[in-house]
Amino acid sequence: MNWRLPFILPICCAFAFACSLGEEPRKGPPVKIAVDAAGPDFILKDLKGQEVSLGSYRDRPVLLVFGTTWCPYCREEIPHIKDIFQKGREKKLEVLNIYINEPEAKVSAFAAKYALPYRVLLDSDGKVAERYQVRGVPTLVLLDRQGKIVCYQCRNLDTMLKDL
Repeated sequence: MNWRLPFILPICCAFAFACSLGEEPRKGPPVKIAVDAAGPDFILKDLKGQEVSLGSYRDRPVLLVFGTTWCPYCREEIPHIKDIFQKGREKKLEVLNIYINEPEAKVSAFAAKYALPYRVLLDSDGKVAERYQVRGVPTLVLLDRQGKIVCYQCRNLDTMLKDL
């Protein structure tokens, strides 16, 4: 037996315990983002400083676009998202472009440069992206009129919009 083990093991346990102090206890397992589940509600500020609640868009389909200003794929998606925004107007589709962990000034300049016609929101602490389990950007989430997730990481968004 290694003579260091009796000394190292209690130190590691004490360290793990100390690291867990101050954490909020979990109230059950994390909510799994899944098709047909309700999309988690949130309140974020837009570029005008107004608070925007996802719940205020009930009775309208909503496309959430999670992204960042530094992501080349997010920039490549802009023309497609603009096209979906225009096509979705007749179905009253709302597009909410959510920028994760980005300063307002940077997002504002980015939105102006690319002339984004839809609402741009700031997830300055990344909490909404975390609730939606965003693991990469861009992440697209389509919600129906009742706030249920129709698709997550939508690949065939044009087809999905026809069914709304």
